[in-house]
Formats: sequence, structure tokens, C-alpha cells
Amino acid sequence: MSSQPTPARPGPDRRSSAAPKRTSMLPKPSSIALDPSVLIAQHAQITGTHPVTLGPNTVLHPHSKISSALAPVVLGEGVVVYERAKVGMGVGPELDAESRRSSMASAQNSANVRSEGTMLGRNVVVESNATVEAAEVGEGSVIEVGAVLATGCVVGKYCTISPYSFVPPNARLPDFTVVYSGSEQRSDKTLQLRPDILEARNAVHAKQLDMFKKLISNNVSKWMV
Repeated sequence: MSSQPTPARPGPDRRSSAAPKRTSMLPKPSSIALDPSVLIAQHAQITGTHPVTLGPNTVLHPHSKISSALAPVVLGEGVVVYERAKVGMGVGPELDAESRRSSMASAQNSANVRSEGTMLGRNVVVESNATVEAAEVGEGSVIEVGAVLATGCVVGKYCTISPYSFVPPNARLPDFTVVYSGSEQRSDKTLQLRPDILEARNAVHAKQLDMFKKLISNNVSKWMV
């Protein structure tokens, strides 16, 4: 019975097959203020040159993007940003340099637009593939799948922007507005006149936040410098 030759061990100078860890080339914000309860999933992006603030129980899902490239971003308590959703001025369709400067000047010079950047209020939800460049989104509002809030618009409390709808630049939506069929609007009388339903909706949101903490691995330490 012939014996099999013992395989030779690799030499000490053999190059490792493990590829070096890729370092992100995207700029990091000048400052990031994080509440200890923030949940940031792996592959979520926070980029830009202006400050970013994430309030208590904020949740950033994988591949969500927060950009402060043009102005600061503030996410209030309980904000949820889902997969591939984008928040911050400049995250919309690509513009050439001249168009970008013109858009910024228009937003900053408008009397009806906040100049501080993008701010999402308490319990705002930004669903998958939605784009939010708005100046402000009020408490409890939901931006559904693929919807777009253009630069400088102000959305009131408990509004619903239905899938793939569009809110134009510098528009103002009153509280409890529903945008549907692209750009049609109506008032949500159910939420407005039934505080019990509004309370139940808030309770469901709170349960979702707890569920996310159990299901999503938290990568927040990467951003705590």
C-alpha cells in the first residue's frame, strides 16, 4: 500500500489571499451628533461636509443614505430611514454644477424656506427608494416608497406622501395632507378627527422601533469617534 506524499506547507513569504479592507473615499461630515440609542445598520451611509444630528431611537436601515454635502441634516427622535432611501439636500437627480448652484441660491433666498438644511421631525418615516431634500418634514409624516420631496419644501405634521408622488421645490403642505396620484392633494380627516387612531398609529411605530433593535445589527460604533 503506497503512502501519499505529505503536501508541502506554504512558505512564510507566501502572500495572504485576504484582500485588504476597502476604505471609503466618501467625505465624512464635519461633526456627527449621535444619541446613544441610535441604530445604524451596516452599509448605511452618512456623508457630507456639514454637521449631522441623529436623535433618540433614530433607525438607519442598510444602504440608506444621509448626506450633508450642501447643508446640515437633523433627524429627530424615532425617525426611520429605510433601504436605499436618501435624505439631505443634493441627494436628488444629478445636476451639473451651474444647476446645483442655482438650486441652492433659490432655496436659500426664498422667504418660505428654512436655510438650515434638512430637518425631519419626531417619528418621521422615509420608506425605500424615497428621496427627501425638503427643508422640514413635520412629526409623524410618512414618505412612502419612491416618493420625492424636492429642495426647500416644508411638509406639515402627520402628512402622507404616497408611493412615487412628487412634492415640488419650496412647496408648503399643511398638517394632515395626503399627496397621491403623483401630485394630487387631500386632507386626512381620519387622523385629524380621530385622536384614538392617531394614538394607535404612534403605538405601532414604537413597537416597530423595538423590533428593529432586535432584528438589525447595530454598527453605530463606526460613527462614534
